[in-house]
Amino acid sequence: MMNRLIYAFELLLLLPFFPFLYWKGKSLREQVQRLPQHSTYLKLSNSHASKRVLVIGESTAAGVGASSPETTFAARLFEASKGDFEVLNLGKNGLKAARLPRLLTHAKPDIPTSFDRVIILIGANDCFKFTPPGKFRKELKAFIEIFEQLDSTQMVFIPAIAPVNHFPAIPALLRFFLGVHRYILNKEIYRLSKNLHKLYFHDWKTSFTDEFFASDGIHPSDLGYEKMAEEAYRFIKG
Repeated sequence: MMNRLIYAFELLLLLPFFPFLYWKGKSLREQVQRLPQHSTYLKLSNSHASKRVLVIGESTAAGVGASSPETTFAARLFEASKGDFEVLNLGKNGLKAARLPRLLTHAKPDIPTSFDRVIILIGANDCFKFTPPGKFRKELKAFIEIFEQLDSTQMVFIPAIAPVNHFPAIPALLRFFLGVHRYILNKEIYRLSKNLHKLYFHDWKTSFTDEFFASDGIHPSDLGYEKMAEEAYRFIKG
């Protein structure tokens, strides 16, 4: 209930600024440096792997901002596990929570159907689109329930939404509203984690300094992905 009230208050605050923010967002899309995707699909494994991990999600899963496939989140996670994880990665730039099932479905039968761990990197685009919290929660819950029903999946891990309120390329006023919406959507993920027994939510502990971000001022750099992967590995290694 409180989250809905915060969302209503956010909309009231947003309304007077909407024309300016819409114009600013449109011009920002034209100005921001376009960086390539390096991990729309990756499979990393060796003969010693004892756990299979699926990484799926938006541009952070797609490796935007990394300098190569070897420095993406998935590759760094595989590296952090010292080969104990077989990592399968599916990423798509611009993805919202509603499109997660489609991304997974279109990957089959190219990937296995069972996973020990699932990492979902999602939410930034839902912040940019100001997806209503109830809609976001419903769409994300429907996707998570796919893995809740699989005996093989022991954990679904969703870290906090990418720090849209810290993106250097975003103007301060827009960062403020994105930060409010990030807070709202993170609360929805946290609420889900209290009701779905396999779901774990984690708030990032890393510092979002300038070095964390790539040259576009939005996506993680090689260092950013390394920090994210190491922190995620510590949480899910089990």
